[in-house]
This record gives sequence, structure tokens and C-alpha cells, in this order.
Amino acid sequence: MKITAYGVRPEEKLWLQQLAESAGFELVQTSAWLTADNVALAQGSCGISAFQTLPYDQAIFAQMAALQIPVLAIRNVGTDNIDLASAAHYGIQISNVPSYSPAAIAEFVVLSALELLRRVPAMTKLVAQDKLAAVQILVGRELNQQTVGVVGTGHIGLLAAKTFHNFGAKVIAFDAFPRADKPDWLSYTADLPTLLKQSQIVTLHVPGIKANDHLLNADTLKLLPQGAVVINTARGNLIDTAALYAALQSDQIGGAAIDTYEFEAQIERASEQQQPITAPYYHELAALDNVLLTPHIAYHTDVAVQNMVQGSVANILNYQSHQQLLNPVK
Repeated sequence: MKITAYGVRPEEKLWLQQLAESAGFELVQTSAWLTADNVALAQGSCGISAFQTLPYDQAIFAQMAALQIPVLAIRNVGTDNIDLASAAHYGIQISNVPSYSPAAIAEFVVLSALELLRRVPAMTKLVAQDKLAAVQILVGRELNQQTVGVVGTGHIGLLAAKTFHNFGAKVIAFDAFPRADKPDWLSYTADLPTLLKQSQIVTLHVPGIKANDHLLNADTLKLLPQGAVVINTARGNLIDTAALYAALQSDQIGGAAIDTYEFEAQIERASEQQQPITAPYYHELAALDNVLLTPHIAYHTDVAVQNMVQGSVANILNYQSHQQLLNPVK
């Protein structure tokens, strides 16, 4: 039995090797992303494990079908870069890891909020310039005095809400499907505009489906109180980047922490090819002293990496044994 893993990062190698030894399968690893040009590396595999922002397109699934590789088990949650129609056409089964460490992302969200409230990006730049007197006159805000709006209350959103609540913040939420088991301290708003009007901090935790394209745009950003901060660790398409930049430039909003970028695929390709980043607004946002830009790392802890690898491999092994995925994606 053989499993081939693509897009393998250094921190994943040990976990993959340990699983191969304990489960007794042949393991092939490569740091290259999965493309139609390199599917042949997986010939003879019972499944492919992969993690990338590059699209999984029709050509990949055609090659997998030709090589009789039945499963693509991605090591993350999001499936917006998968041509699911083509996968179904060629009979390729898709699985994901629906929850690898909600705590990792929730903690990163709160960290980002604290850094923006205490003006850490501005402080860091001033300290690097030896302008300590300018740092000493910066006035921050306290998290316990803020109203936090959580958009989407799945595993991650709810845990982020709980963490903010434990800091003493007032937490409100909007979700198209409110939780029946919501805690008493959490209240839902009737719609997104109502939430935005009340929130000094907004954090997004909804999927990147077409219906959620530019959830925050020129119109909805205007609903936020002046000085509000926006945090996105979910999917890049949720925010209209041009509108966000304009709102920051005009001081309509007080800051932004963007871990998932609208033009993330362009940034990833440039990074992989060691080329300059030319994605729209990237350098303009990075130059602002009230913006945190990170390269989709909110999830990236030791616990999450282990869970992602184990979850992906478990799907392949279960399909091999029982012709059924543990976490099928339809």
C-alpha cells in the first residue's frame, strides 16, 4: 500500500513518517504542489494527501483516474480551490480535515485584536526607527471595553467568541444558522448590518462560498463605528480589498488583521517561485501602521499540523479498508 503526499512542509514530514511506520504503508513525499504534470509520481498509490492554494483542476482528476488513484485527501478544511464537478465526473473521492485545531485560530484572532487595539504595528515601526518618545504617546484601547462581532459561529467562531468573552468583552454574533446550544452570554443579531453597526471588532468565520464574496465591502464597511478593527482568518474573498484599503486610508476603520488575503493565490505562487509579490494592494496595506498582514498562518501550531496530517491519512486508510471516507466532501 502506497500513499503519496504533495505540498509537504518540513514540519509535516515527521508526522507523515511516523504514520507510515505505524500503519505500514509506503510513503512518497514531495514539497511540490499537486499538478497534472506531477501526478505520475503517485502511480500505484491508494490515495493522495495534499495541501496547497493552487487549484485542483480537471486535468489533475483526469490523470488520477487514468492512474486509478481513487482518493484526494486534503490536509485542510477549505475546498474552494477544488473543481468538485470534475472530481465527481472522474470518480475521484475528496476528503478534508474539517477541524484540526479551532483553538489555534481562535487564539490568533484574539492576539491580532490585542495587537491592533494596543497599536503594536505602529509601535514596532517606531521602535525600529529609535523614535521611543513617539511610542510613549500612543494610546491603546482595552479589549474588555469592546463589543466584538463574530460572523459565523461554527467550531472556530464559537471558540473565538468564548475567548473574547473570557477577556471581558461583550460578544455578539451573526450566523445564517444560529446555534441552538449557544451560551447565555452570546446574543445573535438579526442580520449582518445590525452586527456591524454595534461592533468595535469584527472577526470573520464563514466559508468562502460565492454567496459570501465581499461580505465586507464599501457599503458594509461604512456601517462599522469609526475606529473599528476587522480581522479575517477565514477566506480571502470575504473582504473587498480595495474597499478595505480605502476605509483604512480615510480613517473610517481603525485597523485590520488579514491572515487570509483576497489575492492569496498570487502571493503563494510568487513566494513558491521566490519572485516579488505583486498582488493588488499588498504593499500598500503592509506600509500602513494599523495593519497586520500574515500569510495564512493562524492555524499553524504543532497541534494543528499533527491533526491535519493524521486526519488526511486516516481518510485514505479508511477508504482503503472500508471504501468509505471519514470526512467526505461532496
